Amino acid sequence: MRTSRHAALPVALLLCLAASPVDAERYLQAEPRVFPLEGATRLRVEFPVGSMTVEGDEGTTVRALVRVDCRRHDTDECARQARRIRVDHRVSDGRLSIDVSGIRKEMTSRISVEMRLLVPRRMQSRFEMGVGNLTVSGMTADLEAELGVGELTIKGEERHFHAVAVESGVGDATIRTRSGDIRERGFIGHTAHWDDGRGASTLSAHVGVGKAEVNLR
Repeated sequence: MRTSRHAALPVALLLCLAASPVDAERYLQAEPRVFPLEGATRLRVEFPVGSMTVEGDEGTTVRALVRVDCRRHDTDECARQARRIRVDHRVSDGRLSIDVSGIRKEMTSRISVEMRLLVPRRMQSRFEMGVGNLTVSGMTADLEAELGVGELTIKGEERHFHAVAVESGVGDATIRTRSGDIRERGFIGHTAHWDDGRGASTLSAHVGVGKAEVNLR
């Protein structure tokens, strides 16, 4: 078993102050991070609270950008809270794991954290998130996405998948395909299934409470 461990890096050490020309909203934005695959063929990302956007592309590394929105609060206090946010990554058994920690629920009333990832589209991936919005697009390999509370949206091409399962513990579960929509909605435990595809990959999406939608066109 090959394991490569890397020390966690405080996000705040990379943050720079900027201002929006429209509303002068102040935010902290990290310099882009690049994670080599180091032979990994699978990816797992864990992100606690906020907003995470994943885009598949033809790259050969995983690239990440973290932005902390201070919501017009004192920037020094925002920076102190941002210092608690850490990004850790490691490679073990052919899997690259990226973990974001240090975002506590009580912080979210004063700041919001956004993470954008660019991922090799053919990489088998699993994304796990606690609370917020999770959007994934452009992936073609086996894909799993799990969100505790919030809204989960996955966009892809039908030709890459042969089976899709979308589940919502409390809320709506929807699959949109070229031949029509499959929708399950209600209060407790709904799962939408589609297995008419000719692609090589599978897709699984689960939301505990909220909305889950897979759009295959």
